[in-house]
Amino acid sequence: MRKQWALGAAVVAMSTGVLSGTAGPAVAADSGGAGLRSIVAQQFTLRLASDAKQVANIRGAGTADGVPLIQYPWSGAANERWEADSALGGYYRFKSVSSGKCINVAGGGNANGAQVIQYTCGSADNELWKFVPVGTGYQVVAKSSGKCLNVAGGVGVGNALIQYDCTSGGAPNDVWLPVWEPNNL
Repeated sequence: MRKQWALGAAVVAMSTGVLSGTAGPAVAADSGGAGLRSIVAQQFTLRLASDAKQVANIRGAGTADGVPLIQYPWSGAANERWEADSALGGYYRFKSVSSGKCINVAGGGNANGAQVIQYTCGSADNELWKFVPVGTGYQVVAKSSGKCLNVAGGVGVGNALIQYDCTSGGAPNDVWLPVWEPNNL
């Protein structure tokens, strides 16, 4: 019983460190076996749980403030990879690997349909997001509005990402999978 408690405490402590950003990069141990190598998990993609080949993508790999995010097929490019910076209260700031800008609700709006864009990272609530478990993935909820990251008009290649009321139990266009990707760019 005591060993089970210790193992459980270690898992909780490790998970808490990873989610809060206080732990170092995830590295696979090298036991000296041939062909084994370590990986560093610092970048992730936001993939739709309903079709994990579809990701949150910066349209046209743009680097300017205000470029919209869209749903697009995964290619491994930098404009669909993100780094998470933890903030207080379980919220994260998602910074683009390609532009260094953050996922942001345009104008800090609270309305359904407000466009989700990239914008210079700052400290505003419209660039802070929380993962809320639902079904087989997570709803990604904006701190500024309490609304979910959503694919406008339903799942469809090239459709804009917006904020919208979270669907109870999740919907194909508002449940995401954060997937750690190898840091090979």
